[in-house]
Amino acid sequence: MASVSISCPSCSATDGVVRNGKSTAGHQRYLCSQGV
Repeated sequence: MASVSISCPSCSATDGVVRNGKSTAGHQRYLCSQGV
């Protein structure tokens, strides 16, 4: 299985990024749980 590393655009964290549903276009949304 492939693993994709997603980084937060505001704080550049990779550890606290979690999936957060899908957009209206069907793309995966992500949320940074580091608390920006």
